Amino acid sequence: MFKPLFCILFTSVLAVCTRSNVALGVALDSSHPEALMSAIMHAYRSGSGQIVIPHGVYKLPEPRGGFYLSFKEMKNFRIVGKGVTLLRTDPTKGGILFDHCSNVTLEGFTLRCDPLPYTQGRVIALSDSGALSQVVRICRGYRNDLASFSTTTVFGSKTRRIWPGETPISPQQIKKIGRRTFRLTPFYVPCKVGDWEVFRGAGASDLAILACHHMCIERITIMGGTGYCFGETGGQGGNLYIDDSILYPPAPRGANSPPILAACSDGLHSNSVRHGPTVLDCHFEGTGDDSLAIQGWYAIIQHASGRNWVAEFPANVGTDYCKKGDLLSVTDSHGTYLGSVHVVRKKQLIRPNPRWQARPSGVVGAAFPGDLYNVTVSTPINHAAFGDRINDVNTDGSGFIVRGCVIRHGYSRGMVIKADNGVIEDNTVDSCANGDIVLSPEPAWDESGNSSGVLIEGNLIRSTGYVYPAQPDWNEAGALSIIGPTGPHPNRFGHRGIAVVQNHFIGNSGINLLLTDCQNVIVADNIFSRAMRSFDNRGQKCGYDPSSLIYLQQCNSVLLAHNCAIAPGPAMKKLLGIGPDVSNVKGIKAGVKTIPAVVP
Repeated sequence: MFKPLFCILFTSVLAVCTRSNVALGVALDSSHPEALMSAIMHAYRSGSGQIVIPHGVYKLPEPRGGFYLSFKEMKNFRIVGKGVTLLRTDPTKGGILFDHCSNVTLEGFTLRCDPLPYTQGRVIALSDSGALSQVVRICRGYRNDLASFSTTTVFGSKTRRIWPGETPISPQQIKKIGRRTFRLTPFYVPCKVGDWEVFRGAGASDLAILACHHMCIERITIMGGTGYCFGETGGQGGNLYIDDSILYPPAPRGANSPPILAACSDGLHSNSVRHGPTVLDCHFEGTGDDSLAIQGWYAIIQHASGRNWVAEFPANVGTDYCKKGDLLSVTDSHGTYLGSVHVVRKKQLIRPNPRWQARPSGVVGAAFPGDLYNVTVSTPINHAAFGDRINDVNTDGSGFIVRGCVIRHGYSRGMVIKADNGVIEDNTVDSCANGDIVLSPEPAWDESGNSSGVLIEGNLIRSTGYVYPAQPDWNEAGALSIIGPTGPHPNRFGHRGIAVVQNHFIGNSGINLLLTDCQNVIVADNIFSRAMRSFDNRGQKCGYDPSSLIYLQQCNSVLLAHNCAIAPGPAMKKLLGIGPDVSNVKGIKAGVKTIPAVVP
């Protein structure tokens, strides 16, 4: 019964493809990549419901707009490209854009950019004659146009990992002194002769999903990602990512070294969607920034008088932001929670009062000012004033699920989550540079918010945090960090209702589990294997105790039960460290125990 039905379906699909090809007057195959966009739109308008692209490598023609393929307001359609590689040549232009689409499936494609959106070389000399400089030789086969790149990062000669203490920098001067040799000045970062150097520039998203909902992105592979590999922004959300991959690309022609990065920037970046993504069985490795990020944006209060506010909205958030009935959480410039209200109405100010000030200059978002709105809220908030931040809780990606994924060798955080009512379950997060899993708002980047109702269960968290082993002011000091602002400005328990259960931490130095500004947290049945074999003082200047396996600060109502440390290292002096403003902790003595290594 199944085979005949399948044959009928397959025959009908071929018929649709054939009709599309006839209508276009050209065969749709990899020898005619210029026909791809027209063929897809012809199949969509014909009402067929899907198109199957013949396998092959399609070198897409240069686009007139910002994306090579762009689909607007597409609905209820399926685009299948098993065995299809889409190749583009300009990393400053995006791969595929879905704009205000719904119920669209994209399946099976591989997306690549050739040439690669970054280049790499090796340090061959260092000098310190007044200003430290280094000489770099670009590797054979890689791009030689360093003027196209804005930042550079050093990787260890043997480990191919970011150097400890390393941050991406932008040298003031890059001088060409040979065919593939350049001098960079100044260069005040740790490095030595023989280290790898990776140069990155600005790039557009490989796959962008703008104001869409119920999209299905299935078995898509991105190799050598240019910007956000998968970037969703705004809209109702509820998008599904199944078995997608970010992988290292093949080496360029003539190269004698494999690429160090798989992507220039974030892996999957979900921003300001009303229902967060469901990410299942995906494999992300070698991303140049956070491998998976889910967040909202802060608006800035310009003026508050009772229930009437003037607020600067984030740039380009669209009409979905701050809708009637949305819940707004307000914090001051330090991150201290001031209260929550609902939106009654909003109205854009066409002619803003010139007295309204620009947003605070100490945040990245200051470079991207948005529009001003009058916002009427349900109740006043005492002491609300200029510079306070507004988080629209309904647009921070709540309801997300991340399950069964493998995230490896990301060059920032494996996951950074700023959303509510989510599940992080049965994932492997391995060897990410700045931390494997982080739940935290980031006011300095205008990225909101705190998290409530999140289950973190059954994950393997391994060998993380190697970039900052001697960074005492680094606040994301745990292999798993659930944190808010620290120091004299507590967040009044911004994170609430978090469960950390049945996770396995393996080989992590420093604090393994860090909780600050949390309330109603369960930490149970977690295993910490071979932890803290070497000393790591991350977070010491934030008031943390880096000799503690688990550390709590500014927390209320925490339950610890049945957690065990197996064969910890000499840097662990305490199973549980308790800092200031911690109350109602159960399991202080019995909730975490040490089990010696089993010797056969």
